[in-house]
Amino acid sequence: MNPHDAEKLEAAIHRALRSIPDRQAPAGLEGRVLSELGRLSALPWWRRSFAYWPLAARAIFFVGSAVAAALVVGGLVRLGLPAGADALAAGVGERLAWVAMARDVAASIGAKVLLVIGAIPPLWLYGAAGAVALCYATLAVIGAAAYRALSFGRQPS
Repeated sequence: MNPHDAEKLEAAIHRALRSIPDRQAPAGLEGRVLSELGRLSALPWWRRSFAYWPLAARAIFFVGSAVAAALVVGGLVRLGLPAGADALAAGVGERLAWVAMARDVAASIGAKVLLVIGAIPPLWLYGAAGAVALCYATLAVIGAAAYRALSFGRQPS
């Protein structure tokens, strides 16, 4: 195809598309859109996008997330360290006393959690895990049924 033919084809397509009349929106669409925009703007800050949160809340969330990530990474590193790494950790702990204090607090909390979990009968823990799994399965079934009911009943526009 030479460039002249491509230009003629483009002009023909452009004329054909220009001749198609514009589709009209449904009568109540504007009102529904404006009411939805009003409803979204009236939401409290914690139910809106992260960008709409106050600066203090975003900072607290960021710091909390960083602390949680540090605890998870520290726990995973601790699980993967060999037995001789305790001497190295002790040397670092002397220079950074707050790390040793945080480690002691985390160990204390972990011991209390293990004590509480150890007091719960295993059958109850298995039952709770089964109940959570059943809730997730039920949620998946309800979601699939709702999707099927709402999406297959529509006619294509």
